[in-house]
Amino acid sequence: MELKLYEELLMLGLDDETGEILLPAAGALPYGLAGAILMELFLSGRIIFENDMILPVEKTFPEDAILDEVLKLISNHKLENVKYWIRNINSEVSNLVARIENGLVEKKILKKVEKKILWFIPIERYPTLDAFSEASLRIHIRAIVLENAEPDSKMVALLSLIKASNLIDELFLREERKQARKIISDYIEGEKIGKFVSDVSSEINSIIASSIAGSVAAASVSAGVY
Repeated sequence: MELKLYEELLMLGLDDETGEILLPAAGALPYGLAGAILMELFLSGRIIFENDMILPVEKTFPEDAILDEVLKLISNHKLENVKYWIRNINSEVSNLVARIENGLVEKKILKKVEKKILWFIPIERYPTLDAFSEASLRIHIRAIVLENAEPDSKMVALLSLIKASNLIDELFLREERKQARKIISDYIEGEKIGKFVSDVSSEINSIIASSIAGSVAAASVSAGVY
């Protein structure tokens, strides 16, 4: 079963047992998912990247409800750059993460578990049901990065999203991580789709960095640090 980039990224970003987003990726993953949606639209030829702006080529994506909704947003909006859409897809598309999780439940890759916190507040978690799908993806990723297997354009895009979403430490051992970062960067810069992939990754990193800086500044002011 072939998954979309945003499905693969979320699957990698969830704890297999608890179904919660992994802590190192928690701040970055929503932006990573937005980037994954843009990359999927780009790779399918629904959008193009021209003069740093995203332009729609088609107005619908009937095979996929989430991609269709985002493509319609782009088509009905004035021209915007990558940063705008990475910042705004999550607010424009309601319940994006939950919709992706439920889509993976329908595909029998995750299972929905209902819990309560403080004995009465209901929450939903999505632990792994089909461990084979994620294990196969992890093996493919490691083969590309550590064994020189040749990636296609979609895998280059996924590797860039893994790096931008702070998931390298989740997929590679400590002694492998330096090599993984270098090889992933080399793939992004050398690939023919590298300009778009590189810009999406850079914007995710920029947004996360500015968010962290803003949080630190706010905390310093609250604590009376000037």
